[in-house]
Amino acid sequence: MQNRWLALLHGQLPRSKRLAKLRRAWGAPGDNDAWRASAYFDLTCGAATPQLVDDKTWLDLEFPKIFSAIDTTITAIGRQYLFKQLRTFEYDTETLSRRQEAYDVLRTNSALRERLQLSLQRLHADSATYIVELLYGPPPAKPRRHALVVPWVLLTVLVTVGAIVHWVPLWLCGSILAVNAIGALIFSPKLDLNAEALTSCGRLLEVAERIASLQRKKSDLSYAAQLVAETAKRRRLKSQLQSLKVLDRLRSVDILGGIIILVNGCFLLKLALYTRSIDQFIRHRAEWESTFELVGAIDASIAIANFHHRFPDRCRPRICSDQVIDIQNGYHPLLAAPVKNSIALGKESALVTGSNMAGKTTFIKMVAINIILGHTIGTCLADSATIPRSRVMALIRGDQSVASGKSRYFAEAEGIRDFVAESARGECGVFVIDEPFSGTNTVERVAAAAAVLAAISLHAQALVTTHDVELQHLLNDRFRLFHFQEDPAVEGFFDYHLRAGAGTQRNAIRVLERLGFPSDIIARALALVAATGG
Repeated sequence: MQNRWLALLHGQLPRSKRLAKLRRAWGAPGDNDAWRASAYFDLTCGAATPQLVDDKTWLDLEFPKIFSAIDTTITAIGRQYLFKQLRTFEYDTETLSRRQEAYDVLRTNSALRERLQLSLQRLHADSATYIVELLYGPPPAKPRRHALVVPWVLLTVLVTVGAIVHWVPLWLCGSILAVNAIGALIFSPKLDLNAEALTSCGRLLEVAERIASLQRKKSDLSYAAQLVAETAKRRRLKSQLQSLKVLDRLRSVDILGGIIILVNGCFLLKLALYTRSIDQFIRHRAEWESTFELVGAIDASIAIANFHHRFPDRCRPRICSDQVIDIQNGYHPLLAAPVKNSIALGKESALVTGSNMAGKTTFIKMVAINIILGHTIGTCLADSATIPRSRVMALIRGDQSVASGKSRYFAEAEGIRDFVAESARGECGVFVIDEPFSGTNTVERVAAAAAVLAAISLHAQALVTTHDVELQHLLNDRFRLFHFQEDPAVEGFFDYHLRAGAGTQRNAIRVLERLGFPSDIIARALALVAATGG
């Protein structure tokens, strides 16, 4: 009985509560808000950077959902680091191996992982979201005439003391305090944001030191070892923010919090401390970047370790310089009960036919997603995988843009035109195209698709879906043919298994029949197909 009460009491302690929550979350998909997750990526990666997952590919392959499912990070820094990692192709096998080693340590060493997560929780605040702007954005703005701020604050203090001892008229003291109060309101919004971000920078140093202390106890985590090596640098950086740190600690005390707010309004205390700190910070802000990145890498690595825990059927891909795609029993991460499929292409492209809902688009997405995951987190959801040392570009949706005034065909044609140019330059080796030129008539669609896909396949590999079985004999010299088909024995019409060879079945009308369309409509449709020789 005594042990039971002790256990209950222990469960009410703050650290124990946090630890219990972390343990419940382990193995579950992410549910974080993606607010400002792209900030680090946006500030450090230009549009012309060649090793990026471009915006359209990111959206067409549903990576926002994949990112959300992986994102179990504790901090905004980890979330921002993870987002950039998933959008940046990494071709260096040693870098990918180091990442895998970190994931394995964090997945198997639960005691270390939980201590790291508890340390990271000190950065679980909205203000930490803006650290990235301080480090990688334009230099933080200083208040106008910032050189006069500290002298003005000192003058305010002297006038106030003088008023107390009746050396200075009260009206003069009151006027200065009123000016300060108005100034505090004017500077408050932007000042608060930057000051809180600077304060969070101080917490970032504390978290880094806590993690480094774990490494000194032999944690076998390479990122933590790098933090240990930077201990002296962190001590120098810490001194830059000492005054803001003191203010933050005083404000956190309930009794003093209101007094600090009053003093700040009357004497511009925060403005003076911010002005003093920001000058030093701007001069040395490049030195903060490695701490930001190492702490972010640890948080992101814990999230990926959780992803590994949830998906035990995975592998480390072999990355080769040739045009080889070989994925065995690969599957899609967003499907609750995925059907695994395999494909092996050596300097070949793939043309996949089949009717709607058969699984064509999901299959080519699966292959593309696994290539990207293989190059970003070093993991493929498959029994084995060989992937090319290449970017992936996708064109899955060619929807009409009302805002731009472009038709579906025109928007799709623009995207495919860019693919032709990219393949000719050799800047991308894998193109994923769903139903090319689907926005135009059959004759021109088949002709245009045959010409364009033949051109792309001269320099790169293409994974293409189509309803146009005519393309099979037009492209069979450079494309391997695959198809999905209806299986009458399976509930739901399709078994979602990829089959090698040309597809011969036309199942669209049969699908309508099984969906319950009126029999006279089905009969007329079949008669029209027969009349046209289909």
